[in-house]
Amino acid sequence: MAARRLFFALWPEAYWAEGLLEATHDAIAASGGRPVPCADLHVTLCFLGALEEAALAGVCERVNELRPADFELEFAALEYWPHARLLAATAAVAPTAALELARVLHGWARAAGSSTEELPLRPHVTLVRGVSTPGPSPHARPLLPPRRLQARRLHLAQSLVRGAGEASMAAPARYVRLQSWPLTGRG
Repeated sequence: MAARRLFFALWPEAYWAEGLLEATHDAIAASGGRPVPCADLHVTLCFLGALEEAALAGVCERVNELRPADFELEFAALEYWPHARLLAATAAVAPTAALELARVLHGWARAAGSSTEELPLRPHVTLVRGVSTPGPSPHARPLLPPRRLQARRLHLAQSLVRGAGEASMAAPARYVRLQSWPLTGRG
C-alpha cells in the first residue's frame, strides 16, 4: 500500500484562483514548465506526510476543537525557486494568526508521529512545476496588482502525485480535499 501524502492547506475560491492565473498568464506561458491546474492551487500550512489512520483521526479531533482566527494573505510577488524548479506567487508577510495556526498544526503532527520537518511558514501558491525558462527576472518580480486571499477555511488534503522515483515530475499535481474546518475569526 502506498503511503498517503497528507497536508493542511488553504484552498482559494475558484474565482480567486482563476484571477491569479489570469494575472500571471504571461509568466506561466514563458516558464516552459507544467502549469498547476486551477483547482489544485493552494497554500500549504503543514505537511503531515503519511500518518496511521488512528493518529490522523486524533489530529482531526483536535482541529475540530480549534477556533483559529481568519486572516488575509497578500501575494505581491512572483518568484522562481531554482532548486525546486517552480514558479510561485508569494506573500512577503505571514500574519500572526497564520504563523500560530501553522505552529499548532506542526506540533500536533509531530505528536501524532509525523516525521516531517517543521519549516518556517512561507506562504506561496505554486503556479508552475518543472520550470525550464525562468524568464528575464529569474528570482522575483512584483505581482501587480497584489492578490489578497481571505483565509476562511482550513482543509485536510491528500496529494495524489506519485512519489519520488515514480516519475512524479511527469505527472501533473492532483489533490483531493478530505475534510475542512472554518477559520472562525475568534482567535
